[in-house]
Amino acid sequence: MRISRLMQMESYILEQSTATIEELCDKFQVSKNTVRRDLDVLVSKGVVRKIYGGAAANHAKDTVPFEERNVKNISAKERIGKKAAEFIGDGDSVFFDSGTTLTALYYVMPEKRNLTVFTNNLEIVTRGALDQKYRIIVAGGELARKTYSMVGSDVARALSCYNIEKAFMSATGISLESGASNSSRGEFEAKKAAIRRARYRYLLVDSSKFDTNSLMTFAELSEFDVIITDAMPEPKYVEYCEKAGIDLIVAP
Repeated sequence: MRISRLMQMESYILEQSTATIEELCDKFQVSKNTVRRDLDVLVSKGVVRKIYGGAAANHAKDTVPFEERNVKNISAKERIGKKAAEFIGDGDSVFFDSGTTLTALYYVMPEKRNLTVFTNNLEIVTRGALDQKYRIIVAGGELARKTYSMVGSDVARALSCYNIEKAFMSATGISLESGASNSSRGEFEAKKAAIRRARYRYLLVDSSKFDTNSLMTFAELSEFDVIITDAMPEPKYVEYCEKAGIDLIVAP
């Protein structure tokens, strides 16, 4: 699927420093037109630049955040995204958080009518500008380069003006003791604001995030209506969700 190819192509170019269009066609078994469209997305993201006959990395490999380069869990993220998409209906107003799982959700989501997307995720903003399928409202703030998102109090203020039907959130880690957590204050403020303004809240996390804690808790698990993951967690999470009235869903 395209999100897999884009992430793999990004990783490949960063590893190789440069790549020709013909090389990318052969590597990913797609046409030149498809490669050019994919490169347009990566160029707009700022991670590569076009050169004659191909593309070159804009950054050294070690400056690219792990979450942006890692493709190990992309299948799980796509499965989680597909399941989450089932909760989005025509006419909804939704918030899409930062992170690759939310980007995967946007890419696999069937087209909806009259959908309004609030987001601080620049990958989604970039894609939304290209496909022009939905109304996109950008929650602007300080640029966080490592997560390719907008963060901070300005994002929180922007979101405070709106009533959001459904918020789809990511987390660096989740646990029964510390809830859903993330690693920076800027992300914390943006996430807290989205949680406050949403009527329904969905937490999208792959199974590697369970029983891990990060710096700041932006929500208790009890604040979510639905948790979607790729593998059944330990029984203690199942029991907690049952008692708290949370739908715990494992994406097939």
